Amino acid sequence: MKNCEKCGGPLDPDELYENAGKILCEDCFLEQKMKPVTCDPWAVYSAKRLSGTAPQLTELQFRILNLIKTEGPLAASEICRRLQINETQFQNCYATLRHMELARGMRDGDKVRYTVF
Repeated sequence: MKNCEKCGGPLDPDELYENAGKILCEDCFLEQKMKPVTCDPWAVYSAKRLSGTAPQLTELQFRILNLIKTEGPLAASEICRRLQINETQFQNCYATLRHMELARGMRDGDKVRYTVF
């Protein structure tokens, strides 16, 4: 039995997915293919029209926003460390916060830090 080359989980022969020369499980494959895009004008337009003045956030989105409001700007690695989340979780939540124009990235020398919009 093969293992996923990203997460290391066992793979059934019927559930093999190939991406960029790697054999992946379904979850890792979808994670690679369905990454949210932060710079998406249509998503920004839609999020602003739907969220209104009181956007509904998940608990994790709220925690990220609160952290960068109180202690930002912070690097993604610092946010992940403090909230005990992985990079994928952060990027998914950040994309939504960016679409709502609640958070943004900024250059600080050669690093990217995240802060409020």
